[in-house]
Amino acid sequence: MSHAVLFRTALAGKKLLNMRLARGIKYAVIGAGVALFGVLFGWVMFPAILKSQLKKEMALSKKTDVRKMWEKIPFALDFKIYLFNYTNPEEVQKGAAPIVKEVGPYYFEEWKEKVEIEDHEEDDTITYRKMDTFYFRPELSGPGLTGEETIIMPHVFMMSMAITVYRDKPSMMNMLGKAINGIFDNPSDVFMRVNAMDILFRGVIINCDRTEFAPKAACTAIKKEGAKSLIIEPNNQFRFSLFGLKNHTVDSRVVTVKRGIKNVMDVGQVVAMDGAPQLEIWKDHCNEYQGTDGTIFPPFLTQKDRLQSYSADLCRSFKPWFQKTTYYRGIKTNHYIANMGDFANDPELNCFCETPEKCPPKGLMDLTKCVKAPMYASMPHFLDADPQMLENVKGLNPDMNEHGIQIDFEPISGTPMMAKQRVQFNMELLRVEKIEIMKELPGYIVPLLWIEEGLALNKTFVKMLKNQLFIPKRIVSVIRWWLLSFGMLAALGGVIFHFKDDIMRIAIKGDSSVTKVNPEDGEQKDVSVIGQSHEPPKINM
Repeated sequence: MSHAVLFRTALAGKKLLNMRLARGIKYAVIGAGVALFGVLFGWVMFPAILKSQLKKEMALSKKTDVRKMWEKIPFALDFKIYLFNYTNPEEVQKGAAPIVKEVGPYYFEEWKEKVEIEDHEEDDTITYRKMDTFYFRPELSGPGLTGEETIIMPHVFMMSMAITVYRDKPSMMNMLGKAINGIFDNPSDVFMRVNAMDILFRGVIINCDRTEFAPKAACTAIKKEGAKSLIIEPNNQFRFSLFGLKNHTVDSRVVTVKRGIKNVMDVGQVVAMDGAPQLEIWKDHCNEYQGTDGTIFPPFLTQKDRLQSYSADLCRSFKPWFQKTTYYRGIKTNHYIANMGDFANDPELNCFCETPEKCPPKGLMDLTKCVKAPMYASMPHFLDADPQMLENVKGLNPDMNEHGIQIDFEPISGTPMMAKQRVQFNMELLRVEKIEIMKELPGYIVPLLWIEEGLALNKTFVKMLKNQLFIPKRIVSVIRWWLLSFGMLAALGGVIFHFKDDIMRIAIKGDSSVTKVNPEDGEQKDVSVIGQSHEPPKINM
């Protein structure tokens, strides 16, 4: 073979070797690129895209599905009412502690809708009025409850009249006693015996068709000041109920909230009521509107975030705090709880009282300035309230699971998956010496009823949330880890392929370090099982 042929053969072999080496580097580079793309796509690009998309979807823009659901919730909320029936009214009338028995729940479907909606582009706000509609569902109520049960409870209207005059115009108490006797036909006690549905929605008749001076004067004042809480019928008949005027009636208050188009973290934030940027009934920051309207919350919630929502019915904001991580129908949620608070000892709540010394007992909030009636709000069964409250009323059994405020949020979208908002309304059995039927009352704050407004997303909406948010997230999570793993393995394989000759040389060099055997050492020797081998003796023949 000629030298030229040998040279060309060597050159071809070198090129082939270089091609193999280049192919190994190529594989390593491709693998590293795949791994890098997996990191960038799975941990950087997709979260950024998801966040950007959620910002658009969660804002109250006319184009979003969230806006449609915010305007009119497409499913009914659970609305349960529990009344307290007083079993010893005669004894209470003489100063004894009340004994109550809870009757309920009276179950209603609650449909929420916002009407008279107007967008304001200039400041990214939206105004609306709300309208709630209730439908009684006896089959979902407590066993055998029809709404026609007779309930014995403090006469809300009569006691409100007496307490209001006692606080604001004590010099009028003698006249009030005559007015009560005239309007309520000389009642024997301060209790009403009424059908459940009448006091809740249908209404109880207050007969103001009177000619005597005291009842006529009182009825004139009632008609003037209580127009928003009464239905005025012919012949000076007033119809009073606790929730009747809220049923399928447009609320008089105009609410202004942020749309969140400019900043999604502001979505739903209440900025004004009836055009006023804050309340004027409390002190300092208690007059501020803090939080959302309770029907929408911002996305990207963390466990450190302190949620806030403003309750127009209680004229205050609530700030639930994170308790634990839970799951709802397979979706991870953050579980928040709340309570009424301790107004006397919590600096944030002091401003709801005229002075700390005039704050109500722990767990109670005086609603007089808010609802224009002498009512107190608390947790049901005086949960988390001053222990003395439970001692004053027999028959209450507070339980955190049954009577607490609980909300489960999906943190990424800020969607409430499950919520149970509970509040109890109470009234003082005020002792008044100048009114015959009130001069021996115990003076305790006692319960009237409590309500639970519940939300639990059904399978349809949970499935929709999974399809739009969690299934894409799960797919991307699988893809990113697959890309990262495949890329790293490919890169490692390429590196090994590229340096395989060096690896083989290192391996061979490692084998050459084994102790060499000299040829003479390798000559076969005789071995004896007894001892050292000896040449056999010669025998001469």
